Amino acid sequence: MAKRKVKREPPLTRKQISRRQREERQRRLILLGAGVVLLLVLGILSFGYYEMMFRKPASPVAVVNGVPIRTDEYQKMVIFQRFTLDQYRLNLERQLSQLDTSDEMAAAIASLFQQELARLEFQRAQIPSQALEMMIEDELIRQGAQERAITVTEEEIDRAIEESYGYQREPVTPTVTPAITATEPITPTPTLPPVTKEQFEQVYQQSLAALAKVGISEGFYRDIVRRGLLRSKMWEVIGRDTPTSEEQVRVRRIVLETEEEAEAIRERLEAGEDFATLAQELSIDEATKENGGDVGWMAFDERDISFSAMAFQLEVGEISQVIETARGYEILKLEEKDDDRELDPAALERRKNTAFSRWLNDLKAEATIDRYWSEEKVPPDTSAR
Repeated sequence: MAKRKVKREPPLTRKQISRRQREERQRRLILLGAGVVLLLVLGILSFGYYEMMFRKPASPVAVVNGVPIRTDEYQKMVIFQRFTLDQYRLNLERQLSQLDTSDEMAAAIASLFQQELARLEFQRAQIPSQALEMMIEDELIRQGAQERAITVTEEEIDRAIEESYGYQREPVTPTVTPAITATEPITPTPTLPPVTKEQFEQVYQQSLAALAKVGISEGFYRDIVRRGLLRSKMWEVIGRDTPTSEEQVRVRRIVLETEEEAEAIRERLEAGEDFATLAQELSIDEATKENGGDVGWMAFDERDISFSAMAFQLEVGEISQVIETARGYEILKLEEKDDDRELDPAALERRKNTAFSRWLNDLKAEATIDRYWSEEKVPPDTSAR
């Protein structure tokens, strides 16, 4: 049997060898370039994932005396505040829709609701900036409390949450309160029954489920409660040194709409007419006119500077010049003065609020606070309004 001849390829020429080597180099360069591009793409994707999942959330939106406030914590606070405000707004809108505005009283209430809804809309727009400032204050309060060894326990958080939902572990025994009217006999009216533990748990779990839908965990909610309790404790501590008595005056006032009316009434007072009588007849201040314009005993009130300043510079029996206030044009008469009178609960609370605000402002002034806030750190607003 004849042997099959093997076909041999002719040897490559020098030109062919050179071209093949050139093609091989080009293929290696293409593969190398593709590999570099792939590595770059993977690197960019990995960096973006790292930025999104780790570095950006952990990056600070502010640093307070060296303590960072994480961006993701700030974002949760913004979401929580938007959520709670929206729940309140929805409740108001629900009540508003049920009002019969053809009724005069209902129409007046509806007007108040509309004003409150407009205020809420403005307040909502301020949440991103206000949430940051509140968190900065919370951190300063935490640091101030730490210096005094003041803490909040888990038990205190539990009780605060329970009480906010109306649940008392040791409920007051329901009593019967007589309901008295002018035309009907006395009918016993029982007080509302206390919230049971089962009712509390049911409503609380519903609230947690609603919060979870917007990304707020129970742990974060408890931390918000902790912040509030710590603020309250520090308010009490700072307020302990607030004096419970101070100089007070008892004044009467007549409030008029125009300066001309007020000047005319003052001339009548200077001529000897009775202040209380004119107050009852002419004052537009419904809160005091029935009792002759008597404001009662009052401490100096920073919220009403012009009125307080005039009241405290008068001598007993003296009638003031006409002054302009938020209420209109006023004339005052000083009835009594006491250099050291006990403050009523409302005035004492105002003094404690002032003391706490002063303490907190001092902390801010002394602190090193670096802010890194920007619009991109504000979470998207996904709620429908």
